[in-house]
Amino acid sequence: MTNASRRFLVLVCAGSLAAAAVRGGTSDQKTVATATEEEPQEYKNWIELAIGGAITSGDRAQFEQEHRLPGDQVYGGIQDLHVEGTVGKDALFSIDGHALWDFNDYDITVQLAKPNLGYIKAGYTEFRSWYDGNAGFFPHNDVFFDPPYPEMHVDRGDAWIELGLRAPNWPEITIRYDHEFRFGQKDSTVWGDTNLTGLQPPFNSTRKIVPSFRNIDEKRDIFSFEASKTIGNTDVLLGMRYEHNTNDYSLNMERGAGQLPPAVPPPGQQRKVTQQQNDDVDLFSGHGITETRITDNFWFTAGYSYTTITNDLSGSRIFGMHWDEAFGEPVPTLGSRDHAFIDLAGTARIRENVFNANLFWMPFESLAILTGFRYTHENNDSDSTFLEEEPVPNTAPFTPLNPAGGFHFGPPIPAEGARNSDYNRFAERLELRYTGIKDWLFYFEGEWEEEFGNVDEFQNVDEEIPLDKDTNALGQKYTVGATWYPTMRLNFAGQYFHRIASYDEDILSAQYPRLINQDWNVDDFNIRMTFRPKLPACMGTLALVTRYDFVHTSIDSQWGIFPQDDLLAELQSGEIKKHVISESLNWNPLPRFFLQANFSYVLNQTDTPANNIDLDPLTSPTVVNFRNDYWTVTSGIGYIIDDKTDFYADYYFYCANDYFKNAAVAVPYGMGATEHAVSATVTRKLSKNMRLLLKYGYFNYRDVTSGGHNNYQAHSLFSSLQIRF
Repeated sequence: MTNASRRFLVLVCAGSLAAAAVRGGTSDQKTVATATEEEPQEYKNWIELAIGGAITSGDRAQFEQEHRLPGDQVYGGIQDLHVEGTVGKDALFSIDGHALWDFNDYDITVQLAKPNLGYIKAGYTEFRSWYDGNAGFFPHNDVFFDPPYPEMHVDRGDAWIELGLRAPNWPEITIRYDHEFRFGQKDSTVWGDTNLTGLQPPFNSTRKIVPSFRNIDEKRDIFSFEASKTIGNTDVLLGMRYEHNTNDYSLNMERGAGQLPPAVPPPGQQRKVTQQQNDDVDLFSGHGITETRITDNFWFTAGYSYTTITNDLSGSRIFGMHWDEAFGEPVPTLGSRDHAFIDLAGTARIRENVFNANLFWMPFESLAILTGFRYTHENNDSDSTFLEEEPVPNTAPFTPLNPAGGFHFGPPIPAEGARNSDYNRFAERLELRYTGIKDWLFYFEGEWEEEFGNVDEFQNVDEEIPLDKDTNALGQKYTVGATWYPTMRLNFAGQYFHRIASYDEDILSAQYPRLINQDWNVDDFNIRMTFRPKLPACMGTLALVTRYDFVHTSIDSQWGIFPQDDLLAELQSGEIKKHVISESLNWNPLPRFFLQANFSYVLNQTDTPANNIDLDPLTSPTVVNFRNDYWTVTSGIGYIIDDKTDFYADYYFYCANDYFKNAAVAVPYGMGATEHAVSATVTRKLSKNMRLLLKYGYFNYRDVTSGGHNNYQAHSLFSSLQIRF
């Protein structure tokens, strides 16, 4: 018997036992009916046991990533737990949590609290996120590379303890310690390259479609302290936080993937790249907040925070025949553009000061005014050194590890770089709300943000002229809206906002082309109608919500060529138009039956002038106008079968047809996918303190963009039994 058959048998047995329990739950109805009526007992504790699993066909990793469920295995354990009791005269002890094996989903909180004194509580949380290792698909000759690790996951967790003082006439003091971690592997969109695409000159045959992955190992220790006290009509809160982080990352990718003998002459061209980065970070922050109620309709709040972050970093980028090789090992497939570095060492420091103040005033019952101001000063300093390694041609005598026409790394080149930036940011906000006209609400919001900064940076590799520039940014957003209630069953709401974001750079010295000015203008209009028509009593109640959104975005950009100080003309570099139509329906035709449905259709068009550029000798643009149209449907029905049994079912549908083949000059992009998901749930009250749940789900996903490699079908079954005591 195969593993899949065993898993399916377990699922069938679990479902059969659950179904038998449902049928068994009806056998005591007469007993319950004839039993003497008693006062209903209040159960404060409960435990819910669960078992489930999923059977998949196709890309199991994609199913796990999308639905956060393990595929082709059984999982189970304690779905929910709550136990409480008293200690001594008035202290309360409680335990809450859940634990599911083969799911890596654990959570427990233990708390002891005493009124008018405080509490102590501690806990542990861990959960898993799954990732699909697949990368790109090239449709010209159906090129697809299997990932080195098809199924990957990252586990995240937090172990913590917290103490709180809650004594009368004392400040409320909270002290907390957390140890957080993140460990595992996940896919990366920094894909490797191959030229096995079947393209012939004059087309470039190299495409970046080869899977890559990241190794992640993060640890973070956090100490925090907060104290709050009410003094007269003012609430005061003071706090601090210290963090120490250690991060160990690596990006692992391939170059020249699949280009191995005998397809290409020995030794081939395939090689591995491991880019390592290590961070040792310390963060300290302190903050203070006050809230003063001058009168019932006049409030003032203010706050200040200081944050400093320091980071000691190290790393390397090494080529080899395998991942994680030591530098210096022979790489007979090394290419002329395989730039490496070793012995990276650097430091970075960020200092930030933030002050904000807010004023809330209601001069009249129908008018509310809210104003706010925020000032931020941020200073960043960083520097690093490393040894640059550049490929040089091999020389005789030639060997299999030193092939003719190949490359090896030459003498290391000391390199260094540094960057300093300083920013002053100002933000203001004004909000008005008026309800003085019957059945109407009007509001206006204005937001403004200004930034003034300076950036100095240099590196002694590939850049002879250091960068020195002043930056200026201005952001503005104006919103107006109204809501009208003509009847109790009907209301309309409309909103419009205009947002401007302007970025300007005054470059004093630089090298290479740079973006010096860019303006974003966004116009957003939406209208909503909520209608609850009066139906005959036999048809129950109905609520409809209809909404339309239109968003228009224009982007104007200007580039400059340095050090020639040649400023190019400003042009529109992008235009985005988006229409969204949505409808929501809630219908209760019977007291024990309800129906919910939601529909959304999105039309999204991005236009770029690059669509009109053909690069000779190519015959089509590499960047084209882009569509992102899709529609979704969600629905659900619920029915109370009897006083002990409930039924619920839902359905989800997604469809996008935006896939565009531009394979001759680019990697095809645009989403082309269809997804269906349906589930049915039955809950049954077996007794006054026991409840059974049984749930079935079906999932179907089809993806054109990946050439079908991300397609999957799945069946899931889940059952839980709750016991209250």
